[in-house]
Amino acid sequence: MSALRNFPVEIRNFADLFVDLQEKRHKADYDPDAAFPKFIVLGDLSRAEEAIRNFQQVPNRDRRAFAVYVLLSIRNQ
Repeated sequence: MSALRNFPVEIRNFADLFVDLQEKRHKADYDPDAAFPKFIVLGDLSRAEEAIRNFQQVPNRDRRAFAVYVLLSIRNQ
């Protein structure tokens, strides 16, 4: 089970949304047949803005711990 479960829900939601939006970006970059209706894109933008606002409300110590977690996870791949 991921150590991510130890972070506040706002950070977990931010991380989940980041992965979802990154997958969509890769699809947009590399799949010539990909289509993104405007209402979906606007919804994604709204969700991203909300996730960022919520992330910013988390105490600094948790955000720093998350940054370290992400950096160490990348280095261990």
